[in-house]
Amino acid sequence: MGDPLEVLFVLYKSRLPISRVIELFNERAGKYREVKGLLQKLYIHDESTDHVGGIYVFDSKENLEAFRNSDLAKSIGDAYKFVEPPTRRVFKVVLELYKEKEHVTLH
Repeated sequence: MGDPLEVLFVLYKSRLPISRVIELFNERAGKYREVKGLLQKLYIHDESTDHVGGIYVFDSKENLEAFRNSDLAKSIGDAYKFVEPPTRRVFKVVLELYKEKEHVTLH
């Protein structure tokens, strides 16, 4: 069995309107497709607080840490105009409900 999956959770408030944040999510998505070991990124919006962010699933702790130290990760605050420092948490996946890709369908 390989390394356990690692999840990075990032949540922040932006000075930008949500419509612009979503445009930026789409514009920058291609850059994330090139990140080594990034298996999935979920773009999130909490409508009750207007916080936005991402949930990143990595294949290893090493690839997660490499991303956190990358220029792309460091550019997030400037791109989305943070109001305050973001909440960042890292989690180790201890169990996957579905391991088969065809079972995971998020809409």
